[in-house]
Amino acid sequence: MADTVARSGQGLRPGTLEDYPVFARLFVELGVAEPPPPREVWAAELLPLFFFDEGPQGPRAYAVRDVMGEVGFVGQLVVDPAFRGQGVGRRIMEELTRTFREHGCRRWALNVKRDNVAARGLYGSMGMKPTREATTFSVSPAHLAALPPAPPGLTVVPVTEQEWAPLTQAFRLLPFKLERLSKRASHQVLRLARQGEAHPWSLGMMDLRGSGVLFPFFAASPGHARVLLEEALRRTGTPAPLHVVVMDDAPLTRLLREAGAPVELDMLELQGPLPGR
Repeated sequence: MADTVARSGQGLRPGTLEDYPVFARLFVELGVAEPPPPREVWAAELLPLFFFDEGPQGPRAYAVRDVMGEVGFVGQLVVDPAFRGQGVGRRIMEELTRTFREHGCRRWALNVKRDNVAARGLYGSMGMKPTREATTFSVSPAHLAALPPAPPGLTVVPVTEQEWAPLTQAFRLLPFKLERLSKRASHQVLRLARQGEAHPWSLGMMDLRGSGVLFPFFAASPGHARVLLEEALRRTGTPAPLHVVVMDDAPLTRLLREAGAPVELDMLELQGPLPGR
């Protein structure tokens, strides 16, 4: 079926290289700390996932759609402020529902800002409920002093293809998430390792992006997190703080707050069964 939103009279269409300025302008509406990815990164790694809602006067919204096995993931959905409150977001979600079903998905998932009441209302009306919560911190080297010393013997190593499945299970990631990230040149997917460790997959892992974002980021303890964060700072090689998304980790969240690490974003992961059949 064509990517169209029948009731709108216009519709969703695949993104093209010419859409980058529209994407970059609307990306800012997400309210995240990092800038939009450069044009060349967007074109090489992300463009096939982008769909734009075409109105009479040009694009008025975009959505990022990815099929991850039986889960349809809405990576982003941004409506131009000039067209909000007109049902554009709902029509896009309805079309994504249909296309996800066509690809064999049974469930869908997305991330939303905790204080985005309108978006949460829309997603909730379509059967999506919070499953995880996350806080994004701006973390500099000074904040790491508040974390406990690292357990001995830990090292940071690249994640291999054979490790995608056990890490996905250990940290309850969406299926195929690690595969997607590992194949993007601007990302470094890394994990903690220790010789002789009985449960190596639960030590910790992170995806370090070229913009200094760590997401996903998981650690068995704040001490384990310190090892990952120190390695991330070393690899970025700049004095700029990291943007660290801490998910379902109350001890680390508390320590970073007490250390004065600025909070950039509070976010919820929502999931639910695909509506209708």
